[in-house]
Amino acid sequence: MGLKTELVILGAGPAGYEAAIHAAQCGMQVALIEKDQVGGTCLNRGCIPTKSLLYQAHQLRIAAQYAKIEIDGEALRLQKEDTVGKLQKGIAQLIKGNSIQFLHGEAKITGPQTVSVNDEIIEAEHILIATGSRTSVPPIPGIELAMTSDQVLQWDRPLPQQAVIIGAGVIGLEFADLLLDLGVGVTLLEAAPRPLIQADREIAQNLQMILKRRGAQLHCGITITQIHENAVDYVEKEKPMRAEGEWIIAATGRKPVLCDCAPALAQERGRLITDACGRTSVPTIYAAGDVTSRIQLAHLASAQAINAVDTMLGRTPQFDLNCVPSCLYTHPEAAWVGLSEEEAQAQGLSVIVGKTTTLSNSKSMIEQAPRGFVKLIADAVTRQLVGGVIAGAHASDWIGTVA
Repeated sequence: MGLKTELVILGAGPAGYEAAIHAAQCGMQVALIEKDQVGGTCLNRGCIPTKSLLYQAHQLRIAAQYAKIEIDGEALRLQKEDTVGKLQKGIAQLIKGNSIQFLHGEAKITGPQTVSVNDEIIEAEHILIATGSRTSVPPIPGIELAMTSDQVLQWDRPLPQQAVIIGAGVIGLEFADLLLDLGVGVTLLEAAPRPLIQADREIAQNLQMILKRRGAQLHCGITITQIHENAVDYVEKEKPMRAEGEWIIAATGRKPVLCDCAPALAQERGRLITDACGRTSVPTIYAAGDVTSRIQLAHLASAQAINAVDTMLGRTPQFDLNCVPSCLYTHPEAAWVGLSEEEAQAQGLSVIVGKTTTLSNSKSMIEQAPRGFVKLIADAVTRQLVGGVIAGAHASDWIGTVA
């Protein structure tokens, strides 16, 4: 006889484990299924290991201004793994402490209210799909020679003298910042007309200026034609070019993991379609996180999942998903929330824009932070704030005030 429960969750990443804990604390019986490690991409192959390495590299960059230092790549790796391991244990304790039934295995949805895992059938009133995402690589000749973000974050190779990064979105820019801080020469190749195409134009302009000052090469609007073991061929303004480096990194984003979890659910471009409360095309099945979202953020995934649980319980969802910030942990940081100036104008809004730089900010000067700014966008008619953009030291902390 199989297990019966109120909610079964597929995936124990930021969407899955947050939903499980919230549901359990609201009195629901919960089963949580994970085929790999708890914490998902964010903890194991994304946000946390990246930020651990970024923090350590930033400290080394500052120290190098005052003393001759040597970089111990193995020490960086061990510190990263120690941080990840402690957080994994913390999540496991939260799961156990909230009496959540944890099952290790690969799940498959077999009906509107049934899931199979390890040859066992689980019956549930509700199902939440939180299966996350995996690295996405474009069909470029030789792409198999490039390192994915997962492989970079294993941090088990000697540091290169030069690296070529394909993609100048969040992943590519954070890797560029990390390697620059460690003294590696960096070339960024981006197909879009500017880096960080999803963010406000002025953030991209600020980043381009700072990257250039730090010695990075940035080429936008290019087409890659071939990847070699230590080089990338590309075309820029109809001219064949080559960028060389011992590391070739494909920082080309992530795509949803669907597998056998959702064969009969409505999809769009590989993502599950949900309403604002996380409901899929099957009323008893919900989805949250990277498997649904164009914007792949751990804290957004958690908010979506908690909203979905609230909806199952007949409650009003507690998070406004339009007010969830995005952050870039480069040096300096960048963060934004709501509509950019361009997006607001594209929606037909008449906007007022207020902006100030951080050039005269004492804390920025003390920390030797590169040029930054704060930009607020408001509806000219209602005077309501519709968006905010911050570039500068601690931008990821400041943006919460705007949100």
